[in-house]
Amino acid sequence: MPVLVNALAATDEPQSADPPQSGYLPNHNLAPSTLAGFTKKWNLKFNSNEKLYSMPVVYTPSGSTQELVIIGSIQNVVRVVDSATGQLVKIRTLDAPYISSDSNCNDGATVGITGTPVIDPATDIMYLFSKGYMNGLAGPQGVANGAYKMWALHIPDLTVVPGYPVLIQGPASNDPAKYFNGGEILQRPGLTMIGDSIIAGFGGHCDSMNYTGVLLTVSKTTGQMQDQMAMMASPGSPWAPDLQAGKGGKAGIWQSGMAIAADLDKNRVFFATGNSDVNGDLGGINGAPHSGKVPISTLGQAIANIGVDPVSGKLTQQDFFVPVGYAKLNSGDKDFSAGGVSLLDPTVFNGGGVNRVALGTSKVGTLYVMDAENLGGYKQGPGGTTDGILQTIVPPKGSFYSGAGSYPAEGGYIYFCHTGAPLQAWKLTPDASGKPNFKFAGQSAFSVGCHGTPTVTSQNGVAGTAIVWLSDTTKGLIAFNAVPNGSSVLTQITVPGSGGLTKFHRPVFGNNNVFVTTSNHLIAIGGPKL
Repeated sequence: MPVLVNALAATDEPQSADPPQSGYLPNHNLAPSTLAGFTKKWNLKFNSNEKLYSMPVVYTPSGSTQELVIIGSIQNVVRVVDSATGQLVKIRTLDAPYISSDSNCNDGATVGITGTPVIDPATDIMYLFSKGYMNGLAGPQGVANGAYKMWALHIPDLTVVPGYPVLIQGPASNDPAKYFNGGEILQRPGLTMIGDSIIAGFGGHCDSMNYTGVLLTVSKTTGQMQDQMAMMASPGSPWAPDLQAGKGGKAGIWQSGMAIAADLDKNRVFFATGNSDVNGDLGGINGAPHSGKVPISTLGQAIANIGVDPVSGKLTQQDFFVPVGYAKLNSGDKDFSAGGVSLLDPTVFNGGGVNRVALGTSKVGTLYVMDAENLGGYKQGPGGTTDGILQTIVPPKGSFYSGAGSYPAEGGYIYFCHTGAPLQAWKLTPDASGKPNFKFAGQSAFSVGCHGTPTVTSQNGVAGTAIVWLSDTTKGLIAFNAVPNGSSVLTQITVPGSGGLTKFHRPVFGNNNVFVTTSNHLIAIGGPKL
């Protein structure tokens, strides 16, 4: 059993952003005035072909004042770096990585660690998933021998916790015919925790295999897998026997790397699934209306609310939203899961009987504003032919390959951007019944690549200090005053140039520092420790 230590500095970021994925981080001593002293502090280059798909995490271990940056790579290498100097503190190579060609995939020569880890500050233990082979040896060994293992590593020395790594395998609890095969799927979303459970989502590995999206829980205490839920199950999605047929249900959970959103007060998680290969229980465009509170066996093209028992890790389907046009999205490969779910601050974004707002983005370019307590089911709008949600926002250009950020002060704002379009800010503007809606408030003066989710910081919530950040594929690290000016412009704040950055990442923060990645580089930009 892990030993409790109660570490964590106030300015750490031990998982991707915040647990509910609101994208608001007021705890990093950052304000527009502090950015004037920013410099590029260091730039570490790792092995050739060692891409960094996982985002770094920032952590100060118990009994220490040394802020550390920890990152894993597609070669299954984990590094611990001193955030102030860029000096390597510790390095560990896990099992040999999976060879991508075994899955007919060319997205990097290998696949190892691709989802962002999570650190439990109660124990100084970091949890992560690595892809390789069942025997831990080098490949290629074929897709059937591919495997995922969950590791628990002590920080900072990276020693393995007894009982780990855990081989992830076995049938889904909601459909024993849907069996976890590590070779055909990919662990992309950032991890989260509820109670004793580490929670992970899985989608397709280049969508070339017979797979279904999976949500699973593993016990921190025992290291045993607790539950596994297939997104596409029988009777709506029958078993498909051919491992390489590109069938199996699909509905992967990938979210462009955005973490699973956790509501820690109510022991539940929210996430998005991608396109499925059948219309399933809902019957497509001609299907009947269906309440999200009545479980279905096929959660393709959905925003899902899944309960997590904090002791046993048992997963329970509680609510869902599927847009009316989901069958058309399926046929066009327009994933709902191209962005994750953002749960907004319930003390600000509420009203008219709505206690919490959830945001979801899709590859088709639509942002969905939902009541987190009643997501919307299927065709629950007027006449039983429309979406029963709070608001649909359709900016004029592009697709989403990212989620949304938020700022719960100075009136309340949300932030998002389409690929190749400006970063936009929309302000909380309740409708006639007092329910949360949003109205365009401003945008950046230029377009961005936008393959990463906006993140907002402030100096401990002080008005006028909020900054909205992007880790952008074309513009690099960019920052803006979070409240648009009188001309509806998000004014840019100058920060040192980083060059174009890794897609599907968001900036990661420490104490007056920002950490970003590009290819096989980890970069620190910031000022002195405050």
